[in-house]
Amino acid sequence: MKIMKGFFPIAVVGLLLSLGACTGPNEGGKSGQSTTSSVAPLPRITVKTADDKTSLTLIVGETGQVKADQEGVTWASTNAAVATVENGVVTAVAPGSAKITASKDGFKTGELNVTVNRKPPIATLHFEVADHYSADGEWTNSNRGPGETPIYSKSSASDGTCVGYFGDGDKETLTFTSSAAINAELLITMGHNSSYEPLSEIMSAKLNNADIDLSKVNFTSDSDGSGNYTFIGVSFGKFDLVQGNNVLEISMKGNAPYLDDLLVYSDTAAEITAVPAPEKPAITVQNAETELTIEAESTVQLRVDVEGVKYRSNSESVATVDENTGLVTGVAKGNTDIVITKDGYKTTKAHIIVTEKVVAGEVRAQAEDGTCNDAAIAEADTPIVKRSTSTGETCTAQWAAEAVLVVKFNAANAGSYKLYLNGRAGGQYGTANIDNLKAIIEVKVNNAAVAIADDFAISGRTFTDYLLGDVTLQAGENTIEVKAIGEDNTAPNIDFFKFVPNA
Repeated sequence: MKIMKGFFPIAVVGLLLSLGACTGPNEGGKSGQSTTSSVAPLPRITVKTADDKTSLTLIVGETGQVKADQEGVTWASTNAAVATVENGVVTAVAPGSAKITASKDGFKTGELNVTVNRKPPIATLHFEVADHYSADGEWTNSNRGPGETPIYSKSSASDGTCVGYFGDGDKETLTFTSSAAINAELLITMGHNSSYEPLSEIMSAKLNNADIDLSKVNFTSDSDGSGNYTFIGVSFGKFDLVQGNNVLEISMKGNAPYLDDLLVYSDTAAEITAVPAPEKPAITVQNAETELTIEAESTVQLRVDVEGVKYRSNSESVATVDENTGLVTGVAKGNTDIVITKDGYKTTKAHIIVTEKVVAGEVRAQAEDGTCNDAAIAEADTPIVKRSTSTGETCTAQWAAEAVLVVKFNAANAGSYKLYLNGRAGGQYGTANIDNLKAIIEVKVNNAAVAIADDFAISGRTFTDYLLGDVTLQAGENTIEVKAIGEDNTAPNIDFFKFVPNA
């Protein structure tokens, strides 16, 4: 058959059409369109407790029944160390959380949250009643004084207080009695804004004089980074307690976590009771003054009401002390404490102020003995403030512009003297240096201006003697007057004035 170019016979066209040669893959023959078959989503299995709750809370050893809305499911636990499940019966194994799952072909797996809590402890003991031992006798890390304790108010503690602010060598010894010999787990609630993994990095422990291995015990802080934290239960392990007294001793290797409670867990019933540490008697310093002031190279004898004590100076560069006799010798200007200790007694201390050795004929006038014009004082009746770095632990500060300090003092002999100002740079807020003292204060002695040198500088934050110039004193009463002429709080802190006779 001859076919003309560009034409198909009608029969051929019909055949092709019947075979679908000119149609697309879609029903209806419309090219470029498609159809998709939808698959229905799998239904999810619903898991609930026997009383139709969506979560389950158990105590270790307890069981609970769960159910699914489908038959023939397979049960499983995501954490068998915490909870197991068999035929829908959940058994609590250890404290923690897990999910109980129910699965079946053709369904999405369903789940239910399980929380397992500890059994209640058979005893809760507070560390506040422990024996608190401070290695330095002063709880230095807590800024507490001798004889005091490290008990600290903390709202997140179980009873509002705990023990803390520990330092290296500090120790807590908690004694408790048990009515029976039992095996028990000892868990301590502690808090801090640091983590210790392992806990043995920062503390060691003994029970009944046997070492406790803390090398695998961790403490992970839940602090917010600003010192706010909750107390975390840390298990020290299981131990055999003896009938009668048991002694738990925790020794610190540094700034260790605060201790709140000792929780005792046991499957055996027993009466556990804390034995409070006996109250320690105090050591009393019998010298008449609460603060003893001596010159460098001079001595003072400390007297206490207890025999056999030991003495130690906190700063031997300021004052030394004979360990056994309590004879104190001044070394250099400054302040220090003599710590007095004896086993079984509260530690106490004597505060020592050492002044410079007085030169023959020297006159001193303490700044805090002066008076001020009240109207010029910005924040207080006087600018006298406490500064532990000054000789008498007070000095002048908070200088307002136009403030005037007037100090009256006596001199045995009239004559020419060199005037020293003992002070440091910085008023209330402190500055690193004063480059031109003459622009900040005016000084008069007996109403005569002191010629302070141009660009006279005071540097640093340490109280130091600065020579202002020569002055004339009269026998009997004299007056020194200091006026602030700079801006508020730019004048130096002043401890005292010293007048040394010219040769």
